[in-house]
Amino acid sequence: MPLPQEANYILKNFSYYEELTFSAIHGTAPNRGGFGTQVANTLFYEQRVYFAEGPAKDQLVHAENGSLLYLSDAKQLLGPYGNGENPGLGNETVPNSVAPTQTYDFIKQMSVPHGNSILASGHFQSGTGVPTIPMLSQSDILPMGLPHGISTAQYTTKSVGNLNPDFTLNPNQPLNNALEISPPKKFILLEVDTAHSGIPVTNIGFEQQHAKVSRYAISYWLESLDGSDNFTQLQYSQNITMEIPIAGQLVTFPHITTNTMVKKA
Repeated sequence: MPLPQEANYILKNFSYYEELTFSAIHGTAPNRGGFGTQVANTLFYEQRVYFAEGPAKDQLVHAENGSLLYLSDAKQLLGPYGNGENPGLGNETVPNSVAPTQTYDFIKQMSVPHGNSILASGHFQSGTGVPTIPMLSQSDILPMGLPHGISTAQYTTKSVGNLNPDFTLNPNQPLNNALEISPPKKFILLEVDTAHSGIPVTNIGFEQQHAKVSRYAISYWLESLDGSDNFTQLQYSQNITMEIPIAGQLVTFPHITTNTMVKKA
């Protein structure tokens, strides 16, 4: 996590634990377009993240909430309830109705109490065996556009802010370590990115000036350890692109977080 500090920046890299809860809305949210309907199947979620080490151990470090949408396509129902103007419910559709299509069918919309609102879109796909989680390189994690004389040495040097430089240089390494301990037999990969939709992240004024979020992307691996449809392990790799002014120049910092979680009743 990069943090602005006068004409420089500091880097904090630490382990954390979190709780992620989901709840269904027990219904759908149809978007009607006249001749077709886009149906948003919705899960609400809430995330709370805590330091797992250091002087701030067990303190809240991040929170967010939002919803996950799976978009499906349908024809436009006739009248308000699919039965024209007749009483009751029905399944009649508008004449010449055509189900719409969209490029992306998985959506994440989220709100972060720093003052950021994010809408990202993408796809999901299923696979068998252990998923391939890519190694990250220095081009993925190092800042771009640093002014002359400002170093990136803190990324590679062990310090109070960087307790494990190996994980700093490849934040996905803990995910692969976890796969060696609990290898899944099948998985679902869900990926979203604000670059897909072309919708910019919204930031409050202070964040626009000092730590503007310009892009958001995340990959989820929902995993079954026994090969059934009981997916009890969740892994993710998330990248928040931040634009921070350093010594009069705007510097682009990747802020990458990863975790492996297990399902609790």
